[in-house]
Amino acid sequence: MTFSEQIVYGMFKPSKYKEILELKKGRTVLYVIVLMLVLGIVAFLIPTAALITGFGGFEKLFTQKVAPFSFSDGELTIERPFEMTFDYNNILIDSSVETITDNMLEKDGIYYAAGSKTIRLSYVLGRNIYDYQAVELKYLLPEGLDNQMMCEFIPGIYLFLVLMFLGTCLGFFIKYAIYALILSICIQSVNKRMELGLSYGQVFMLCFYGQSFAMVLTNFNMALGLLPTTLVSIVGIFVSIHIITTATLGMSKTNQV
Repeated sequence: MTFSEQIVYGMFKPSKYKEILELKKGRTVLYVIVLMLVLGIVAFLIPTAALITGFGGFEKLFTQKVAPFSFSDGELTIERPFEMTFDYNNILIDSSVETITDNMLEKDGIYYAAGSKTIRLSYVLGRNIYDYQAVELKYLLPEGLDNQMMCEFIPGIYLFLVLMFLGTCLGFFIKYAIYALILSICIQSVNKRMELGLSYGQVFMLCFYGQSFAMVLTNFNMALGLLPTTLVSIVGIFVSIHIITTATLGMSKTNQV
C-alpha cells in the first residue's frame, strides 16, 4: 500500500481500515505527522503568510507602515496613531494618551492597545468592553526601541512564527488524540465483544483514522468561512462516528468469514 493510498483509505474508505491498521508503526506515525502539518498549514501558515504579504513584509511594515516611534524612560512616542486589524485582532498604538481609553476601541474583537505608558489587552463585543490585563510598557519593551531596532528583530519574529506553526500542529494532535481516546473507550468494548482481535493501539488509531475526513473538513471550512463552524463541526462528528462504526462492522464480518 502506497502512502497516498493510506491517506485516501484513512479519510474515505473504512472498508480498508483493517489493512491500514496492520501497517508498520512508522507509516502510522508518518500519516499523523502529515495530517497535522496539513491542518497547521490551513489554519495558521496560509492566513499568516497572507497577512504578511498584505502589508508587504515586516521590513516594510516597520519602516513605512508604522510611523516613526521610540521608547525611552518608560514612555512610548509615535508621530501618528497606528492601527491594524487581522482576523478578529486589532492592534492600536497612540501615544497621545498614557492609556488607551474605552472610546478609542471602536471595533469588535481582541485589542492590543498601547498608549504612551501602558498596553491593555481587551475584548470588545458591541458596546461591552472586557479588560483582561493592563501592563506598563517599561516591563515589556527594551530601552531605545525604535523602527530600526524592530527591523533587527525580524529573524526572531520569523523563528517565533515557525514555533507557533509547530505549536499549532501539536495542538491539533493533542485535540484529536483526546477525541480518539474518548471514542476508543467505547470501541474497545465492541472490539472485545465482537472478538475483532485489535490491540488497544489499533483501536485508538481506528478512531483517529475515523476522524481524518472531519478534521480536514472542519478546518478548511474555518479557514474559508463558508459555513457556520458549529454546523460543520456537528456534521463532522456524525461523519466520524459513521466511518468508525462502518469500519468496525466491516472487520466483524471479515472475522466471521
